[in-house]
This record gives sequence, C-alpha cells and structure tokens, in this order.
Amino acid sequence: MKEPNYRYHHSPPALLLLFIIALSSLTAQFVKAECSASDHDFENDPALQTMSFDIGYGPQEFRAYVEPDVATFYNEPPGSKTRRKPSHPGWAAKFVNMSNQRVRLFWDPRNGRPGSPIKVLQPFEAGGTASFPKHEFYVTPYNDEDVILHRWSISPPQAVYYYDPITVPGDEEATQTNLDNLSVQDFESYRRHVDSRDFAKHYFNFTGREYLSMYPRNKPSHKIWRADYFGQEHWVTTRETHFVEHPELKELTKISSSEGRNRVLRDDEPRLLEQYRTQEPFLNMTMKVLSCAPRAFEIKNFLSQTEVEHIMYLTTGMELHRSTTAGSQDASRDQTRNTRTSLNTWVYREKDQIIDTIYRRAADLLRIDEALMRPRSKDEYPKMSSRGSIAEALQLVHYDVGQEYTAHHDFGYSDMFSNKQQPQRFCTLLLYLNEPEEGGETEFPRWVNAETREGLAVEPEIGKAVLFYSQLGDGNMDDWSQHAALPVKKGEKWLMNLWVWDPVYG
Repeated sequence: MKEPNYRYHHSPPALLLLFIIALSSLTAQFVKAECSASDHDFENDPALQTMSFDIGYGPQEFRAYVEPDVATFYNEPPGSKTRRKPSHPGWAAKFVNMSNQRVRLFWDPRNGRPGSPIKVLQPFEAGGTASFPKHEFYVTPYNDEDVILHRWSISPPQAVYYYDPITVPGDEEATQTNLDNLSVQDFESYRRHVDSRDFAKHYFNFTGREYLSMYPRNKPSHKIWRADYFGQEHWVTTRETHFVEHPELKELTKISSSEGRNRVLRDDEPRLLEQYRTQEPFLNMTMKVLSCAPRAFEIKNFLSQTEVEHIMYLTTGMELHRSTTAGSQDASRDQTRNTRTSLNTWVYREKDQIIDTIYRRAADLLRIDEALMRPRSKDEYPKMSSRGSIAEALQLVHYDVGQEYTAHHDFGYSDMFSNKQQPQRFCTLLLYLNEPEEGGETEFPRWVNAETREGLAVEPEIGKAVLFYSQLGDGNMDDWSQHAALPVKKGEKWLMNLWVWDPVYG
C-alpha cells in the first residue's frame, strides 16, 4: 500500500521550520500540541468592534463583529476593491413567535396548494430555514391550519421576522390590555423578545447584518481561527499522528464512554496503538484560508490513507439512512424533502481507537480540550452545565450520481427559555474520504470576495479536511456560512461531518 505524503504542500513559514528543527531532537514523550497563534491573537480579533447602544436600560456596550473591507482579504488597502454581489440569492429566514400560544409555521408554495409545514413554534419560540427573496411564509393557530394569523414575504437584508400579536401599532390602549392579560412569566418572555428585537436594530445599523441569535448571547467560549486574508496559513502540531498500518481487528476495541478522566493522555504517555502509527513524534497540520467571510480553511492530509480505509471499512454492516435536514423532524405531516438526497449513518468516538484519535486530532486543530469532546468525570470542567460531549458523532455521508444537498446552514435557532446559554453548532469539520470523478464539490455560494459572483467550490481530496465556523466572534450566527454539497456528476462521494457545539451540546 502506498502511504500518504506527510510533507507540506506549501512552503512552511520560517518560524515553523525552526520549530520543526527544535523538535527533531526531542523524543515523542516530550512533544506537546502547539500552534502558530498565541492566545493574544485569538482574543484580539480586529473584526470585533465596540458598539454603543441603549434599549431602555441606559447606555451599554457590545463587542460586535464588523465585516472587514473586502480589499483587506487581498492584503490591499481598504477601499481599493469592490465586493461582488453573489449570484446565489439565498438568505437565512428566522421566525419568532412572540405570543403565548403555539402556532404552526408554513411555507406557501403560492400555487393554490396547501402550505408546506416547517415547524411548530411553541410560545415565545423561534424557528427558521434557508430561503430566497419573495418566498412567502405564514403562521396559523396550532389547531386550525385554515386561519392565517400572519404572513411574511422574504425581503433581504431582513432575515428575522416577528409574529407579535401583543403590540398593536398605533393603539396603546389595546397594547396595554394585551400586556395586562399576560401572566408574569409570559410578560417576562415577551419583554425579553422586545429587548432582543430592539438590540437587533442597533446591531444591524452598526454591522449591516441581522442578529440571528437572541440577545443577550455570550460570545463563543471556544477559539476561532483568524482569517485575515486569502491564502493565510496557520499551523498546529499534534501528538495524534497518522495511522500508517492497519491494526489487527482484535486490537480495535470499543472505548467505554464512562471512563471520563481515565481517558486523558498526558504529553509523556504513548498514544493509542502507537505501534501502527508513523514514527515521527508529531503531526503538523497546515491550515490555509479559503474564505475570510465566512471563515473557511482547508487542511490537507488531515487523515491518512490507512485511516480513510478504516472508516470505509466501518461502513460494512452499517445501515445507511436517508439524510434529514435540520428541523425536518418537527414537521407536522410527512413530506419529501428534496434539499438533501444523500444517505448517512453515524460513527461514535467510542467506536475504536482510530476514531478516538480522529477526535483528539480535531480537538488539537480547534484548540479545544479533547475532554470537552467526550463524556467527562465530575471533576472535569465542573462549572459546565453538562458533562456530555460538545461534539456530535461523526456523520458518514454517501452521495451517488445526481445526489446533492442544496444551500443550507448548519446552525439552528435556539432561545434563552429552554436553555439560557442558547447552545448552537459552532463549527463544522468536513473530512473527505474519496474523490468523485466529477462534481461533488462543497460550495460556499455567498463568500465575500471582489472577483466573482459565483460560489467558492472546494474540491474533495482524499484525507483533506475543511473547517468553517457557523458562529461569529460576537456570538451571532454567521448567515454567510451557508453552504451546499453540489451534485455528483460522475462516480460517488464519501465524507464525514464533525459538528462541534458552543457552549454545550444542546
């Protein structure tokens, strides 16, 4: 078997070369995971700027994400280039139920046929989907789909739409009557939505973006890699080196999810099944910026050929199910969704030592403690509200000819009532397992650039990873992170998704 090439595809920075030389004289047990960015680099993102606002409680400040001038993405002076409007007209659409009654949200096909159910919105709950300009949606009472309570037509740049039967424009007396009829708890829920709506107006005026979270939401607790310009490179070293030989099947064992702290591997301890790995003391992962907004990176050779083959072997005996889109389980009647036509199954971290290694390697790449990506003991991060993993199981996905996943977001719409932390997907790590003969690219149709209106299409390469963030550095969701799996034209496509949440898995 031909082993993968572990060397750079791009010339590493001089600082990294010195780092490699220094490490070459060390034995494996003294090598620690390092990276090219300091804590100061992560904490002082120039895209975060101070916004002053007042929503009725006196002057306040908020560190808001403001998209840099597109010219800076080319290392050119601000104002020297013009941002191109993307040809893809897609947009996020969030719908907020500001009433104390359950309602049903529908998409209106405008062809005389019944609307397509999107979600049941509980009192003071929000939901949404990816949409397009002039698409129409409406809400009905939960028990009567024939009565339309409110209707919207999608009109970018507006992305958040409110059903508010409490405030009656121009009639303070009727508004006060509606408020008086609310319970204390419902009044507090309504007030919080009003505050969030008022904050969102200030946020839009300051940033030019809609606020897709619910205010207040904390900034991400995890680090976000900088993407200052196209082609920018970062590097990360990890002790979780590549497997280059297949272990004996009897040596690949399921890992107990209840071991907690016992699963910690110190820097001076050997890695799992180390005898089947490359003999180098560390693996260097080079990240290259593909897009600055949204922030997207490629990491070549994240997986070795042996690891890819092992993952593909795991598909034997696994039943692949038709993939569902986020929120489709909430629909009130069966329906066919044409947005996603692939098949998928799930692979858990505890499956065996190779899968566990992939999670540990991903944790080093993301600058997250691997303990956060598994069940933990009571004394590990005791202040966190959950001891569960912030990472989902790996989703193994297969696309055949003609199959695709149209433009969508990986995040959803949480609220502070079910969980004050508003947990949401933080980032996505795509792992490519093969190379289709034609098609199957991952596309970011709304990436910000000054050259083309077309989307950024990333070609699958065996072992390559693509990382992108669903959240901005201020805690808002990134509407620009909308992405698609383009149709496979020839051959087939295999990949894995790893979703990591912030601040907890919700």
